[in-house]
Amino acid sequence: MGGYVNRDGGGWTELRVHGVSGTSPERMLAHPHVARVAGDAEAGFYRRQWEARQTSADTADERLEAYSWGGLTAGSGQRALWLLLTPFLLVNVAFFALPPAHDGRRGARRSAEVLLRLFALSITLTLVLAVVLVSVDFFGWQCVRPARDCTDRVAWLGFLSWPWLDLPGRRMAVTAALPLAVVGLLWWLANKTWRQLEAANVPPAASEEQDRTPLEDRRMWNGGSQVRRLRAAHVAAGFALAGVLLLAPFAGPGRSLRAAQPGVATGAAIVLFWLALGLLGLTVVLVCLRNDRPRPDRDGAHDDRRDLYTLLPWLALGVTVLGAVLVWQRDVNAPVRVPGEARSQLPWLTGAVQVLVAAQVVLLLAMLVLLLTHRARTRRASSAAEQPPAWSGLATCALMMFAVALAGAFAAGFALAVAHVVGKPAPTDRSSDAIVVPLVYFWGAAMAVPVAATALLLAGVALWWVRRSTDRMLRDHVVPAYPPETVANVLRTPDVPQHAETLRRARHIAATWSRATVSDVGGRVGGAFVVLLAALTAAGVIGYLFDRDWVYEHARWAVNIGDLLVGGFAASLLYVGRQAYRNPRFRRTVGVLWDVGTFWPRATHPLAPPCYAERAVPDLIRRIAYLGCTCGGRVLLSCHSQGTVIGAAVVMQLTYAESARVALLTYGSPLRRLYARFFPAYFGPTALRRTGALLMGRPLDITDRARARWPWRNLYRPSDPIGGWILSDVTPVEAGSEQGAGEGTAGAQQDVDRRIIDPAFARTAGDSCYPATLGHSGYADDKAYAECVEILRELRRR
Repeated sequence: MGGYVNRDGGGWTELRVHGVSGTSPERMLAHPHVARVAGDAEAGFYRRQWEARQTSADTADERLEAYSWGGLTAGSGQRALWLLLTPFLLVNVAFFALPPAHDGRRGARRSAEVLLRLFALSITLTLVLAVVLVSVDFFGWQCVRPARDCTDRVAWLGFLSWPWLDLPGRRMAVTAALPLAVVGLLWWLANKTWRQLEAANVPPAASEEQDRTPLEDRRMWNGGSQVRRLRAAHVAAGFALAGVLLLAPFAGPGRSLRAAQPGVATGAAIVLFWLALGLLGLTVVLVCLRNDRPRPDRDGAHDDRRDLYTLLPWLALGVTVLGAVLVWQRDVNAPVRVPGEARSQLPWLTGAVQVLVAAQVVLLLAMLVLLLTHRARTRRASSAAEQPPAWSGLATCALMMFAVALAGAFAAGFALAVAHVVGKPAPTDRSSDAIVVPLVYFWGAAMAVPVAATALLLAGVALWWVRRSTDRMLRDHVVPAYPPETVANVLRTPDVPQHAETLRRARHIAATWSRATVSDVGGRVGGAFVVLLAALTAAGVIGYLFDRDWVYEHARWAVNIGDLLVGGFAASLLYVGRQAYRNPRFRRTVGVLWDVGTFWPRATHPLAPPCYAERAVPDLIRRIAYLGCTCGGRVLLSCHSQGTVIGAAVVMQLTYAESARVALLTYGSPLRRLYARFFPAYFGPTALRRTGALLMGRPLDITDRARARWPWRNLYRPSDPIGGWILSDVTPVEAGSEQGAGEGTAGAQQDVDRRIIDPAFARTAGDSCYPATLGHSGYADDKAYAECVEILRELRRR
């Protein structure tokens, strides 16, 4: 459609930012035709397109504009595969759940960062070990034996019996291509997504405040060099680990395949083995080094310079490929084994698994000690009125535990499932079709059974809790929210027949509001799950140390069931991910958790799913600077749901000159309900107060008395399961006595938070149906939205 698009920058621009559902620009602007005025298809700025200038509602004084960033997280169903990298995502999010540093204690936070980066590297190696176990060990090392050939049962492994693959070294060299391909795929995906979705130029800005929160520093979104170095270390570690395990039978200490006539090839294999082992150790050292994000350059471009980090993955890949070439040689291989010889585990593999698990346990305990020490030091200094952080301030430990539990379950389920296809998984060679699997994997699969039972039990408790609260919600919240004669009188005489319909309506609203508390209930139930998961993990570790064979000898049924549970969980993740990208309604309910994780930059795990805020925040900073400072206009930043998190981050990034021309309107916001509790260093109460104060400029006044002057308003509904109040809740008594359901809102217009009563209690005239519950949607159509727009404009005129 050709037509008129207003491209003015002066006056007021209402810039709308959508939430998790990936709302289209047409819906955000409530207009059938839009045109992109900046950005690209992944993340762009759109305005309404009109037939002619004379019919345009967008003028030189005011206009609507939408920022659509849904292309950064939505798209083809193939992106659902990112959900299989959830362990990477969890350990990356754990970094941002660290509590804020107090009293200048930077050393403890630095130590926590090092622990998290080492832990993230261990999660990567867990994946690589599982793939090496299946491909190099099961297929290349154990499958083909004289008179005990598993290729007879598995047709697609028949190539391993070809004459030119008659030596174990040759089979291992061929099967080593799979782990190298997996690591290479992750490397390629990480590079591609960074270039396409995250590498936005960050506008430079001088520091204007000394006591900043982390989100006020523009280095937060300038992670090009940091991510590149961490990515190089993780990829090099994956390649080097594959090389070590490939060369261990031929060149490692206690090698089981000794060449008949040692020569130059054998010596070269030994050199490559130790070189690969040295590279693996070097990556461990590199992730421990300080690797802060730099300040943006003058042009805001990311630092993409090549250095030794860039060469490290290629060096590790070259060593492994050369190792594969050497083990291919007949001089390096041992003579053909005798018929019927027992299968054994690939040398060094069981030890590598045990060392990795032990390191993860040690890192978890070290982080727990650091967090408990921090909590003990800050408990006295914290105010009793402040909202406590989620899970007693141990969210970082909990997320680390979730990450390692999920990674271990995926690895165990994958290994045992393949072993069942090739033969029969066993800890030792106990039958002709046995495939030797490390006992750790049996324990990992068996632990899935009590963990799943615990999760189902707590889910039932949460459901019971929500339903049980309906009567309390009716009495304490629904009755005061509506005019007294509507509900209160009915409750006093519930047996009167004329009151039956009103009572049903009141109970329906109470049930709706109770279901909207599912996120709060989920947080409490999640805390119980963390405690029980920690207890189960500790029990599993102790059981493994005391009697490693117990789970195979006495609980093999749990191993089999756990294997099925893990496989079903992985399949359900793929289904959920695909539905979230294809079904907007499904995405609104499930996608919020995914978008919470992908909001954060890749600070500790460079192979985690891409971060959309790394692109969205710099985009909005530049757009606001253009509209506000370059064009001399004013911007009303209107944000919904997850967009409110982006909006708050943008406000904290603005200079005083930029923020002086901005007003903020948020609705359906999870800032207090979710982010303030789980990420207190970034969105805690102090950071949220500073967000409002930064809109006013110097001197910063974050007191309650100053809130009336802040050009920030937040709308929320008791029926919204995601959004809520940010700075202060409006009590139901105030809603009923001052404004009630007639006006539909509660809370003084001079405060930031305003509560919208939803749904309307009575039917409208001429309608046989009750008004629908809007919940998390439709805020822009409420009259309270228009009122807040006028209030914010008036505040900016002063």
